Amino acid sequence: MKEEQVKLIYAQEIVALIQETLTIWHMENENRSSDHVIVTDQIRNIRPWNQHRKNMAQIVQELAATNTEIWHEEDKVRSLQDDVVLKAIRNINPLNQHRNDLMEEVDELVADYLEYEK
Repeated sequence: MKEEQVKLIYAQEIVALIQETLTIWHMENENRSSDHVIVTDQIRNIRPWNQHRKNMAQIVQELAATNTEIWHEEDKVRSLQDDVVLKAIRNINPLNQHRNDLMEEVDELVADYLEYEK
C-alpha cells in the first residue's frame, strides 16, 4: 500500500497563497521595531532528516513569509545606523538558512509526488 499522497498545488493557488501571506505579514508586522532581533529557534521548525510536511500550501506560505522577512532585513542593511545594520545582518543568516531548508522541503515533496505517481 502506498503511503499518504502528497498534495501539490497549481500556480494560481501559489500566487493567491503568496498574496494572502504577504498581506497578513505586513498587517502583523507594520508596527514592529526596527531593532527587532530574529531568534533562529523562532523561525525554524526543526524536523528530523528526510521528514517533511505533505502540504505544499503550508510550505509555500512559510516560504513567502520568510522571503518577506529577508527583504525587510536587507532593506535595514542600507541604514545609516550601525546598530540597525548589525542586527539586520545577524537576522539575515538564520532566515537564509530557513529559506534553504524550505526549498529542500519543496524538492523532497515534489520527488515524493513523482515517486507516488509511478
